[in-house]
Amino acid sequence: MDELLDLILYENENTRLDFKRDEYKKDDYVSLLKDVLSMANAFSEQERFIIIGLKPKSIDDRGLKGINGNLTDAATFQQLVYENIEPELSIDYFSMFIEETQLGIIKISNCINPPYLMKKDYGNEKQKLFKGEGFIRKGTHQTRLVRADFDKYIQNKVDEKYFNDDIKITFIANNLKNQIELVSFEDIQRPSQIQKEKILTILEKKRKAKEKYESMGMRDIDFDSLSNSMDYVNAAITGGGIPYRSRSIETLEKNLKNVESTYYKNDLYEIFEKNSSKCNISIFNKGHKYIEEASIILKIPKLDGLKVVDQVHSDPNNPFEFIRGLHYPEVTEDKDYFVVKDDVGNIKHQLDQELFSIPLRIFASQKIKHKSFIIYCEFFAKNIKTLIKKDLEIEITTGDSKLPRKSGFGTSLTGN
Repeated sequence: MDELLDLILYENENTRLDFKRDEYKKDDYVSLLKDVLSMANAFSEQERFIIIGLKPKSIDDRGLKGINGNLTDAATFQQLVYENIEPELSIDYFSMFIEETQLGIIKISNCINPPYLMKKDYGNEKQKLFKGEGFIRKGTHQTRLVRADFDKYIQNKVDEKYFNDDIKITFIANNLKNQIELVSFEDIQRPSQIQKEKILTILEKKRKAKEKYESMGMRDIDFDSLSNSMDYVNAAITGGGIPYRSRSIETLEKNLKNVESTYYKNDLYEIFEKNSSKCNISIFNKGHKYIEEASIILKIPKLDGLKVVDQVHSDPNNPFEFIRGLHYPEVTEDKDYFVVKDDVGNIKHQLDQELFSIPLRIFASQKIKHKSFIIYCEFFAKNIKTLIKKDLEIEITTGDSKLPRKSGFGTSLTGN
């Protein structure tokens, strides 16, 4: 009621507001239908009002006349509109008092299906509305509907199917918003390096032992056979590898030569799974309708020390840990960017939603010299006419949360 009072006391006539000095009587119902049509067809998303009982001249002179006696029954106006205007349009008619002056308020709302037209002929020869006829209010003027108005209604109906609001996009990396924390590559204990050190240590002992036996004239003794024979028994029973301590010098030298290729997958798991940032894109749909069948493209610059991982590297010692039924975003590269693509489905409105079912892995080492970088986002959807572009500035931070980490690498494939 406060809004209505402000309209009466301070507003001038406009697209959604009309003032009438006198109440509509039966011999003037043609004017009522014409005014209701005009208001209902107006290009406005707000409620529309015809206020009866005043004719303002200025803010200081509102021309309050009022309506004496009882108002016409609202059902009379409602029935008149129902019988003569299509599609169906509902109105309300009620009284409002200002300083004991009674006004009549015609409220027209939910005009969501224009154009509204005459359902049949109404009136007499002198004053008549014809079937299919329509009017529209533009500012303070009332005019007959023309082709351009119909075209605009059609376009508005098409536009209603599309998402026309905005979205908020946030980059999340290990719970940091629009930030990514660096990791020291030098502090990562790669399994291949750990195994290399083990092999070198055992090789040194075996070579010294061999030199000792040879210096004693025992060149024909196979000193490797002196190793713990139970290691071979355990390997045969369990199907596991023979420990380094029980391997020959020749075998260990081959192991040393191939150690990086042997533990390549273990290194990838350690670096790109255990020490990468687990990243996602959070989206907040600010509109009032779902975004349908959405897709997103991220362009992440190629910086020295930054790697967008193109797959989830599973633990070679636990190959069944990968999450089945979910998919990782598609990661490709061009000259300047890592390009990340994913189909993310429907986006609900007024809720934060993380887009990737499996977070994106990004390895960011301390080789990065920048303080920040930009991720370029392109967002598509079935009900978005033109792609939405957003630029996310990602701050680079350093901290202790990822430095250093112990390998956690097991011995089931190697031995001691």
